[in-house]
Amino acid sequence: MVAEIRTALVAVHIVLAIVWVGGVLFIGWGVYPAMKHLPVGRRREVFRALMAWVHGPFTAAGTGVILTGVLLGTALGPIRGWSDLGTAYGRIWLTALIIAVVTVVWGSTVGYRLSMGIFRDDSLWSQAEQGDDRPLKRAMGRIAAVESAEVAGFAALIVCMVLLG
Repeated sequence: MVAEIRTALVAVHIVLAIVWVGGVLFIGWGVYPAMKHLPVGRRREVFRALMAWVHGPFTAAGTGVILTGVLLGTALGPIRGWSDLGTAYGRIWLTALIIAVVTVVWGSTVGYRLSMGIFRDDSLWSQAEQGDDRPLKRAMGRIAAVESAEVAGFAALIVCMVLLG
């Protein structure tokens, strides 16, 4: 029975990770480049609506990945006490936990707040609509730079998961 519960929890963990990581990457590498082809005003509307809509589900999915990972490592895994964190598995598991928490917090606070602040900045968008899009391009570059920390977190988590086997 425990094996079946563990298998089901692994499936939930993987699905939540796909939603979280895949969603963030799809917006950054799929939606964002496509939006450059929309008129400036429409692009702003879509970005604001999209970010407001996905913020909660992506944060929930990332939090779900963390919670299922904790259960898979402890209650349904090899970590039974503090001393187990000194094992190779324990160190990698703890590293993954820290990376995941930092990544969720970074994306849901720093990245989201910066993005929404830029999407609300009327002067950037009206200046771009009037033909000078350099400040808007710089601001969008800041979003890409800040959000790249999430991508780095995802890459580090994948390395940890591969090492955990």
